[in-house]
Amino acid sequence: MEKGELLEKRIEQLEERVRFLEQQIHTKPNISQPVRPIIQQQEEVKQPVEWDVLIFQKILPPLFIIVFIMGIIWGFKAVSDYGFLQPTVKVIIGYVVGFVLIALGIWQIKKSRKNLGHMLLGGSIPILMLTTFAMHQLYNLSGPTVAFVLNLIWITLGVFLTYKYHSQGIGIVAVVGGVFVPFLIKSTSPNIPLFSFYETVLFTVFLWIALKYSYKALYYISVVFLQVAILVFFIFANVPDEYKWIAMLPIFVQHCALLVSLLKTKQLLKEQAYTLFSIMLLTALWIRVIFTDNEATVLMTIATLIYGICYYVYQKDSIRAPIFIASGSVSLLNIMQLQIENLLFEGIIGLSFIYFFVYKKFKHSLHLILLSISYFIAVYYVLSIAITSWVSWEMLHWVVFIVGTVYGVYLLASIFIERTVLTIGVSFIAVLILYFLHMIAVLFSGETGSNMERVITSSLWIFVAILFMILSRFSFSQGKYVGVSILFVTLAKIILFDISFVSVAVKASLFIVLGVVGLLVSRAYYKK
Repeated sequence: MEKGELLEKRIEQLEERVRFLEQQIHTKPNISQPVRPIIQQQEEVKQPVEWDVLIFQKILPPLFIIVFIMGIIWGFKAVSDYGFLQPTVKVIIGYVVGFVLIALGIWQIKKSRKNLGHMLLGGSIPILMLTTFAMHQLYNLSGPTVAFVLNLIWITLGVFLTYKYHSQGIGIVAVVGGVFVPFLIKSTSPNIPLFSFYETVLFTVFLWIALKYSYKALYYISVVFLQVAILVFFIFANVPDEYKWIAMLPIFVQHCALLVSLLKTKQLLKEQAYTLFSIMLLTALWIRVIFTDNEATVLMTIATLIYGICYYVYQKDSIRAPIFIASGSVSLLNIMQLQIENLLFEGIIGLSFIYFFVYKKFKHSLHLILLSISYFIAVYYVLSIAITSWVSWEMLHWVVFIVGTVYGVYLLASIFIERTVLTIGVSFIAVLILYFLHMIAVLFSGETGSNMERVITSSLWIFVAILFMILSRFSFSQGKYVGVSILFVTLAKIILFDISFVSVAVKASLFIVLGVVGLLVSRAYYKK
């Protein structure tokens, strides 16, 4: 009896324990096992276009400020045609409109309408400059000195507004207008030193602003418009020979400023690098056009040394170093063309390999483009010349070109594992060698006539075919296919071009030799 009671109590205790555990399961928060995070590629959610912002803040202000300026110009023309206003009153109204736009622009910026305010400030600069132009050129109310000083004040105001309100738009308007200020001044004899100094300072200031605030558009526009201004100046102004160095001062300063900014700043590095190389090309063109050969050689030598030093200091920099090599190579090529023109072709081939190794190291696409351009120039040049004597520059050019092409194909095949590169490269080399041997056959035949030249050409081609097949045994398998192709080309040449002009004995010799070679090749590569 006691055992039965004990057993019942034990069962009750177990039931209570089970109920307690069930309550714990329902009330205690679940502790889940840590789940491995599944990394999913989240698609970028495109932000919806805010049409109100796009239309009313970005499109309308610049569009209608231009419309407003055009309206002001036509309005002045209308009142001038009808004689309603005196010139002095027109000038005063123009200046008042310009300053009113400045006041409205500042007021709009304070009201947190920056885009509209910037456009109003930017529009005030051309109105002030056009008013000064009209006062000086159209109405003769001021001399060139007063007009230049006033325009200088307006440009300085544009620089100040750009810097104060961090507006790229104001800077673009100011630099475009500022570059052409000297052309708005009436003068029978242009002041070349003042022009050069003004353009130099203007470019330097806006380059500094563009780099300080990373204004890409302002950077490009300031660089391009300086080149345009100097070009226009040389076209329309008669620059005496003794003033050419002063007139070229903005070009030299621009090049130096771009180089220094690339060395010392970190903003817009890639844009700066490509811009520097482009300006190097333009500077080289300016130097070749303006200066004598000796002066150009000195300037190019200085540029080569500077870029050589820059490369030595920044040779591990993947952005700067390739540009220094490319720019230095431009000046070096110009030196060779100026002083040792006969070796210019070898210089092009050498630079092609330099571009290749630089591309291999830095993977810089610019050098791949330069490599392609330089090699195509070499191909065009070498195919346009014929070898006329054994010891000649033409012979040297052809030998260097073929050797360089062979080595270049080898380098390309070492980088690009695909067999297509080697196949195309070997075939191209074979074509070059056949054409080269044809010119050699012409030299061998001399005065003996075209029949001997045909025989020698065919013999040399057969020899080259055998050589390709022998090489295929030791290095590349494509050689046997190239060799067989040369044999077929030689056979076609003999049948189509040679058979009608050579004697029966020569025909027999050529066909016997070609037939024996063909059979030996077939036997050598015969598979059971």
